[in-house]
Amino acid sequence: MKKLILSISLVLFMSVSFVSAKETSSKKNHVRVSKELSRLLSPTSDIGELEDEKVVKVKIRINSNNEIVVLQTNSTNVELNNYIKNNLNYKMLNSTELKVDQDYVFDVKFKS
Repeated sequence: MKKLILSISLVLFMSVSFVSAKETSSKKNHVRVSKELSRLLSPTSDIGELEDEKVVKVKIRINSNNEIVVLQTNSTNVELNNYIKNNLNYKMLNSTELKVDQDYVFDVKFKS
């Protein structure tokens, strides 16, 4: 009888753990938006030559006109921050994947 109760409790515990793991992994991948951001941040001579490869987290919000508003970046390079803000702020997105008035964070990789 003890083995039966132990087996049932083990099965219940495993099924609950499995369900909770499914819920936490429901993160969307915004491929179209990433491509649009890459196109808008295409390399120019504005930022000069980078010493090494940089990955910058860019936090954006979409306003009611479907325009990008840059909220913040995690870069300490002032020129790079200005470049990101100048090239993304109030640019229209063709993609409708992102919801209005919701914050999103994207990793942007800059290669030297």
